[in-house]
Amino acid sequence: MPLEALILDYGNVLSHPQPRDWCETVASQIGVPPETFRDAYWQHRGLYDGGLPAAEYWRRVLETLGYSAGVSDLGAITSRLVEADVASWTEYREEVWHLAESFRRTGGRTAFLSNGVADAMARIRADRRLERWFDVVVVSCEAGASKPDPAIFEMCLSQLGVPPRQALFVDDRIENIEGAARLGIQTFHFVGADAVSRLSQSVRSLSG
Repeated sequence: MPLEALILDYGNVLSHPQPRDWCETVASQIGVPPETFRDAYWQHRGLYDGGLPAAEYWRRVLETLGYSAGVSDLGAITSRLVEADVASWTEYREEVWHLAESFRRTGGRTAFLSNGVADAMARIRADRRLERWFDVVVVSCEAGASKPDPAIFEMCLSQLGVPPRQALFVDDRIENIEGAARLGIQTFHFVGADAVSRLSQSVRSLSG
């Protein structure tokens, strides 16, 4: 059966990865080692993806780092961190957006499926009218479930109205790829310098 739906992750697929020096830059502003900041940043990220408010997420990160500040200072620091974080995730990979647009133009269904946070989604939606590219938008902070939870994949498939075997899910994280595959969804692991060209070839092949 030909491919009916293309489901795209956002971070590192529809966007470029965070700049290599991002953690180092932010860590130096806070006054902690980059590795320590990176560990704290990701330690609480799952809850942030699941809907934890930005202020609480960054309070936990800073608390993990042993950072102490007054209430007014904490608010100012949090605002700067939110702004820097959102900017680091909103450098768009235009080739993949174009692929989604082309697939949809030829009659395919498309979905944006992301573990994402409200602040980044607000920026993305301000930058781009997502309905131009996607029939369905499912984001963890709005859905109440995060990849690789089967519930978020099932929600996406239900809204697309396609069976798992006729959808291709694209993600850079192996745990998400494995979670989708367990439901019978076709998958593409988006890694490597040639990921865009390989994805384009896979979509063409499966759509044939």
